[in-house]
Amino acid sequence: MKGKQYLLDLTLEDYPVIPTIDDIENLNLLPDCERYAIKPKDGADSIGLEFITKNELFEKDLENMLIQPAIDFEYEVSFYFINDSLEYALYAPDKDKRWELKKYEFGQSDKEFAEKFIKWNCIENGIQRVDACRTKEGELLLVELEDLNPYLSVLELDEKTRSDFMNHLITALKNMH
Repeated sequence: MKGKQYLLDLTLEDYPVIPTIDDIENLNLLPDCERYAIKPKDGADSIGLEFITKNELFEKDLENMLIQPAIDFEYEVSFYFINDSLEYALYAPDKDKRWELKKYEFGQSDKEFAEKFIKWNCIENGIQRVDACRTKEGELLLVELEDLNPYLSVLELDEKTRSDFMNHLITALKNMH
């Protein structure tokens, strides 16, 4: 993965992702709203993320920046994969406390949502994290696909889930060619 170009690609491919553009000329491709999120195209970890008004969009230098509608979401959830196998999911029930994570009991539709992005990303071996937000309407939208040094939050896991994850990771490493 290099930067966040994939958010633009996934938007154009009509995946369930927060709609993303990188050119103010394409603003019509985003839903009309009063607040937007802008972030560096090659950034990480929310560094450089700003929330601005629609009017401020036209006053800013947006070179190498992504533009997204500011989504009012219920919570964020992360799905953790080894190779193409979903290992566990964690979520932040309080969106103001992003790193106070709890185990997320995902349903089949949640699993299928996350697996779409794992299949799209085409990585045969490795750990990937699919970060999403649950909108007020109940829809999951991709926030970020992390396949380069994803933070795993293993200390937040119960002992069985952590042990299973570590054993699956060891097996996956042994099976690499």
